This record gives sequence, structure tokens and C-alpha cells, in this order.
Amino acid sequence: MTQKEKIYIFLGILLCIGQLAGQTLKGHVYINGVPVNSAEILITDQEQKKYFTVTGETGAYSIELPNQKNYLVKAFSEKRLIISKNIYVDGNTTQDLSVENKETEIQSVHLIAKKKKIIQQKADRIIFNVENSVIASGGDVMDAIRLAPRISVQNDDIKITGKGKILVMMDGRPINIQKEDLPNYLKSIKSDEISSIEVITNPPAKYTAEGNSGIINIVTRKSKKDYWNLTVNTTGQAASKFMYKNGANYNLNVKDITLSSGINYTSGYNAPVNYSKIEYPDITWIEDNRQTAFTDNLSARLSLDYKLNKKITTGIQYIGSFSSPIVESQIDSKIFGKPNGAEKSLINTASEDSKKNRFNSLNYHMIYEIDTTGKKVSFDFDYFNSRSRSRQDYLSRTFDKTAPLPSIPDFDSGKNEGYQNINNYSLNLDVEHPTSWATLNYGARISFVNTANDIRFYDLSTGNEFLDPNRTNQFSFRERNQSLYFSMNKELGEKWEFQAGLRMESTQTRGFSETLNQESEIKYTKLFPTAYVLYKLNANNQFSANYGKRIHRPEFSLLNPFKYTFSPYSTSEGNPYLLPEFTNNIELTYSYKDFLITSLYYSDLKDGFEMLTIMNTDTKTQNATPLNFISNRSYGINQYFYMKLFPWLNANVNINFFNSQSRSSSPVTLSYLNGWNFETKADLNFTLNKKKTFFFGINTWQVSKGVTNLDRSSSGYQIDASLKLFLMNKQLQIVCYANDIFRSNKISYTGFSNNNQTTYRNYEDLRFIRLSIIYNFGNKSIKDSSREVKNSDEKDRATFR
Repeated sequence: MTQKEKIYIFLGILLCIGQLAGQTLKGHVYINGVPVNSAEILITDQEQKKYFTVTGETGAYSIELPNQKNYLVKAFSEKRLIISKNIYVDGNTTQDLSVENKETEIQSVHLIAKKKKIIQQKADRIIFNVENSVIASGGDVMDAIRLAPRISVQNDDIKITGKGKILVMMDGRPINIQKEDLPNYLKSIKSDEISSIEVITNPPAKYTAEGNSGIINIVTRKSKKDYWNLTVNTTGQAASKFMYKNGANYNLNVKDITLSSGINYTSGYNAPVNYSKIEYPDITWIEDNRQTAFTDNLSARLSLDYKLNKKITTGIQYIGSFSSPIVESQIDSKIFGKPNGAEKSLINTASEDSKKNRFNSLNYHMIYEIDTTGKKVSFDFDYFNSRSRSRQDYLSRTFDKTAPLPSIPDFDSGKNEGYQNINNYSLNLDVEHPTSWATLNYGARISFVNTANDIRFYDLSTGNEFLDPNRTNQFSFRERNQSLYFSMNKELGEKWEFQAGLRMESTQTRGFSETLNQESEIKYTKLFPTAYVLYKLNANNQFSANYGKRIHRPEFSLLNPFKYTFSPYSTSEGNPYLLPEFTNNIELTYSYKDFLITSLYYSDLKDGFEMLTIMNTDTKTQNATPLNFISNRSYGINQYFYMKLFPWLNANVNINFFNSQSRSSSPVTLSYLNGWNFETKADLNFTLNKKKTFFFGINTWQVSKGVTNLDRSSSGYQIDASLKLFLMNKQLQIVCYANDIFRSNKISYTGFSNNNQTTYRNYEDLRFIRLSIIYNFGNKSIKDSSREVKNSDEKDRATFR
């Protein structure tokens, strides 16, 4: 079957489905012959499915129902049941609801669902109901996220166990702000304002297939009209250096307008330390890299939604980020001879890497709610522009050159100047289509990406700037992507729930190097199936299984063939022929009450790519380039416990035990590596007073020796502690946080390159004390209205190098 045939078949399916429709029940509601405005109509079928609508000023109502059968129709006015009537709907039906002098109080209406369990297992996700959790109340959203199943938060970095990068969403819409601003934003929202946290380890077909990632969806509580909220926060953080963060968020919900905005500024320093060791046959090369990293980042967001009428909502969203980071490095490379280990040479390299990054994103969206049964059409147009200017200067000196270093001069100095400009446009159409026999979801997306790169290298060794044409390059890259998707969810009685989906993505890329006169073109069309099944044995025991296929496309910077020079012995270059990697994921899950969740998982990675550092044994130089050379199979078990040990002590524990098997197609690395990994995480939360305004927390994690792809990793652990105090009726929040108290997060990785053993260990200056003050004022906090930006996967790939 050709690519065009596949597309035509898929479009035909979507068009056929789009013709499905129900029937309409309409009429008027009267009391004593007078039309009733804003009467609530609740309709229930024999399977206890509920449908809801409200009358207008003339007392008229209209609601679309999925099929022909008997319905129980109830009408309420001012919290009173005024009529209850059985109606058989056969095609379009008109039925007035009239009552004379009826004053019956509402009895057991059940408009509000019964209290949910703290942990719920659905076919495609795990739900942590924050509103029913004592341990999660009174804090912020970051506190609540720490407690959710399968989630790990380390140094404000949010992850799902067994996954790579994740997408954090609010009410089904990605929170598209810079990664470093995300924790501050989540800390500015009270946990009491959210209803639940959904952990989606294997995203359905509706979501882009990009990345072996999961999704965390934060569901907010419904807000009332005519309320506003302003949150201001300030944070001081002291590690080896000092850093401060300030921000404010303003939200407004009045009449038919919803506004959400925020601004954050971060400035300060930290001091990472990196260590590496290379064992050549004749020498040992040890490198210490001491850095001072300056952060200067301003970010802002603004979203505005307007409800045109009962069915149509439209809005825009803007996100901007402006940063000027600077990293100064002092690198000492000590070279020891073999076999006696005497020091032969010392190479000192000083470098400064400065950037100016500018990011602007705009989204326009329109939502059309077709009827009250849940039929809905959403349209999105997204645009983002990412610009970066960089400059990296280095000066390298070699002392006591007695070691065999033929390729390294005694003195070398150079400058890299780079410019990158990325533009992306995307259009997305999504349809939610419930029917009498299943709930359908289908849609389409197209995306256009254009990048331009201009990178120049200047040789400064003579004291003058000399443009080296052999290390200068202009490179352009273009990508086009078209997607179609369809999914179906079906419940069979109270025991079974099934969901299946299919996403097709077609991609065409073209890269061109002006300097090298080199062109590369890649085209491919792939199908990404997903499947889910849930079985409810009884109220306390549930089983589920899911399968999904994913794709991870290379970041745009990895495709540029230009060779970037860090020092006379260290370079890196991109690969315009780099292909995407694919992953197949399978999970089996068992959940018992609110107490535990057990997950068995399997992942199979094909054509995996990484930056591969190639060591030259003769010249002692290193060049890093991305290649598709890894395949990996991993399987394991994840165990989650949620425990209330005492009224004043709650805990959640996560244990992960898995095996990793990696193979390499490159002769430079090990051909195969197999090993087991063991990880644990525990969060203890103490309530220190009866008013529940003073809390103490301990967070700890530990990892055993294990393997990461083709490297062996050492063991490690980290212990954090926090004190949290609420004042002024919980409007003022003061948090003191101690991170990596024992400075123990120093995991090392050991691998091989051309039979030379390499060891790396990085410490990101993680031991710090942080004091945060957050103040909320206004008559009511409302939910964020950030729109689901459909080009978030392209944004993730637009990393600055």
C-alpha cells in the first residue's frame, strides 16, 4: 500500500465518522404558565449516563442525545426539583415541561458525584485526586506533584519513572514556559485550587508521538465568575554562589472574559564542577572543569479567552523568554605517564561562553461546542520564533610538554560566533465525538519549520582575528510534518473499558550547507498505534494494560554539520543525516484501593541516537558527533505506596527495579552492555500543629550501581528537607528548603571509546538553602487558561547549543 493510499483511507475514515449524529430533545419549562429562565435540566439514561443543559430567557431548552431510548428528565429551579418525567426519544422530539405550584425540595439529586478515591486507575492514565488527599492539601502544586504515582521530583526537575522528557499540562493544555520557570509557576498555585493530577505514561493518539515521554496533566477546580487573583513571589537561593527569583501571576475571570498572565525574572550565579578521566594506552588524562554560570532570564506569558456565545470560545496566548547566560570555565588537564604515573604535562584552558536568546510564541484558538453531549471541535494556529546569538572565546596553554601530544600546540586561542534563527508554524484540528456506542476523537495537524544557522570561527593565536573558512559554515534546515489521528474509547458494563488509537505522521526534511555545498533530504511516513484495556475486578482491585509506539526527532542544532571548537583538543559537530529514533512501550498495571500501584513495563528502542565522543589514541583529541548507533531493551517493575502512618505523618514511597540491555552498531563503543538498576524515592510529610499551617518534610532518593545505555553508573543518593509555614489565613506562605544536604549527588559514568576507558562525574552545585515567600491576594484564585500549544515538540527541539 502506497503512502497516498494510506492517507486517502485515513481521510475516508475521518469523513465517515464525521457524519455521525444524534437526535435533539427540545421544549420549554413553565411554572404556572410562566417561562423559567436558567432552569437546570438533568437527563439520565438506563446506563446512568448523564446529560445536562440550562434554559434560556424564554424557558427554552435544547439538547442532543446519542440514541433512541427512554430517558429520565428532571428540571430544577433555584435548587428545587420542579418536575421529573420519563420521556422516550425517537428522532427529534419536542417536550414541554410544565408544573403548577410545585415546591418540592431537591432530594438526593446526585448532581455532585460521590467522593472519589485518592488514586484512580483509568485505561490510559493514573489519577491522583488532590482534592481528597489530606497530605496534598495546604501546599502548592509542586508539593502535590511530588506525591503522585510514578512521578519523581529531583532538584525541581519533574520526571516520570522510566521516561525521558515529560510534558506538563494544565487542563489538557501544555504550560509552554521555559523549563527553569516552570517550578516557580507551579509553586505559585495552591494545591487547594486543583482537583487532580493525571499521570499519562503512554500518551494516546491525540497527542503528538514525539519523544519517549509521558504527560502530567493538572486539572484545576471549576472557578466562579467575577473573581480575580494576584500572586507575588520572591526567592533567594544560596549555594556556592547566590541566586534570586522574583515573579507575579495575575488572573481574572469576569463575565465572558478569562485572562491569565505572569512575569518572572531570575538572576544570579551557580558554580558547577565537572570531572573526567581518560585512560589512553600510554597516558592518563584527568580534567577538572570549574565553572561560574551566570543566569539572567526574563519570561512573560499572557492569555486571553472570550466566550462569544454558549457554543463558541476564542482566544490568544503569548509566551516570551529573554535570557543572556554567561558561563566562564577554568579547565586544568593533567597528563600522567604510564606505568609510573608521573605528571608529564599540564594544559590550562580558560573560556567564556555567552549567549543572547530570544523566544516568542503566539497561539490563536477557537473551540466550538456542538451540543451538550460533548461533541466539540477545536482549531489552533501556532507560531514561534527562536533566535540565539552566541560567542565562545578560549585560550589554551600547555606547560612542561613532555607527554606525546603531537596535535596540541603550546599556545592556542580562538573564537566561535554563532547565530541561529528558527521559525515554526502549525495548524491543528481536533474533534471530540461521543456517540451512543463509543467516544471518538480524531483530527489532523500540519507543521512547517525553517531554521538558519551562521557559525564562524576566528583563529586568535597570532593576536589578530583570522577567519578560518574551513571551520565556518552557513547551514539551513527545513522540515514539514503532516499528521492524522483517530482514537476510540468504549466501556462494556461496569467492568471493562477499552481504548485504541492510530496516529500517522509524514515528515520531509531538507538540510543544506552553503559552505560545504552539501545537501541532505530525508522522507518517511510512520504509523503510531496505541491500545489500552482496563478491567475492574471489584471496587478495590483493578488491572490495566497499554501499548504505544513513539518517535524522537533530533534537536535542530544536532543536524548542523559545522565543527564547533571548544579547545585545541576538544571539538563537536552535527550530523545532517541523523535519523529519528523509535520506541515501543508496553505496561501492565495493578492497583489496590488507595494504597498501592504495581506496574510492569517493557521498552524497546531502535535506531537510538546520542552524542558519541570519539577519542583519537594517537593525537589525544576528542570529537563529539551525534549518531544512530544504539538499540536498547529495558524491562522492570515499579511499586508505589501511599500511606497515612499517623494523623500527623503521611508518606509515599516509590521503588523501581529494572534491567537495561544496550547494543551498539559503532566499533568505537562497547558492542553490548547489560545490567540491573535499583531506585527508591520516599517523601515523609509531618504536620506540626493542629491548625495545619506548619509542616516539615523530608524527601530522599537513592540509586544503586547500574547501567545507562552503554555506560556503567555509580550509586548515589540525595536528602532534602523543608519547613513550610502558612500565615494570614493561608494567604502568606513561607518556605525554607535545604537541597542535597550532604552534597551526595555525585554519580559517575564509565564507558569506552576506541578501547579507551572514560569516566565522567558532574556536580551541578546542588547543595543550597532556599527561602521563598509567596503571597496570594484577591477575592478568589482561578484556574490558568493557558492554551494547548500544538507545536510544543518543535519548541523542545529548538534548544540553544
